[in-house]
Amino acid sequence: MSLPGSREGGLSLIELMISLAISSVLILGISLLYVDNKSNYLFQQGQSDNNENARYTMLILEEELRRVGYRIQPDMDRAQVFRQQASGNCSFQAGETINYTASARRLCIRYQPYIPNLTACDGQTQSSPPAPYQIDDTVSNVVVEIDYFGGQLRCNGQPIIGDIADFLLEFGVDTQDSRRETTEFTAAPAAGSTITAVRYAALIRSRNQGLTDSTANPAFASWHETYYGNSGVQAPDKALYLVSQSTITLRNIAR
Repeated sequence: MSLPGSREGGLSLIELMISLAISSVLILGISLLYVDNKSNYLFQQGQSDNNENARYTMLILEEELRRVGYRIQPDMDRAQVFRQQASGNCSFQAGETINYTASARRLCIRYQPYIPNLTACDGQTQSSPPAPYQIDDTVSNVVVEIDYFGGQLRCNGQPIIGDIADFLLEFGVDTQDSRRETTEFTAAPAAGSTITAVRYAALIRSRNQGLTDSTANPAFASWHETYYGNSGVQAPDKALYLVSQSTITLRNIAR
């Protein structure tokens, strides 16, 4: 019961509706800001992952390819140092230090170990000389198998890089055989041809697949148009794609 002359305080229905409307607008704005910031973070994270994979791909390949054909004694005959050999899926003729099997997307290389505790791209320690650049007839040549399988780049069967949508190799060959200079590039070098350079291209995909608004991805479309001659190809998902490519000269073989 109210005292005479007093007024009860409180919110009217109109005031309550106005407060709810303002609160709803604020909550909606904050939600949209959160969603936008999260999408932007995931997009930047996807770009960062792609760039990191691209750099790592380049480092792994360049490190191994720079070793191809290395001899501790460069004046020794190549066929004497690198004799006919079979190791795992890799087979070499005498003097051969690199070959490629296009059907299996398998690259095989070999070189002499030059420092103690040398590791290949799979992280395994190789049989190495007791001292740097020391000649040791008991040490075997290092054989490395690099292949692309199931979206992964593998070294001796061990995955080293994932999230690769496609991977292509071309090889600079010396058609005159004696000059050790790259005269042309081919995707399938003939058996016994002298490979002097390797050109690779990788189409790298982000781990998250919902980072773009559509499947019309410029990098994916450009890849298929450049390497397969198909225009307007759309990506199978909404992931981010990045093309990484480089050419490495085999310095122990080429002049």
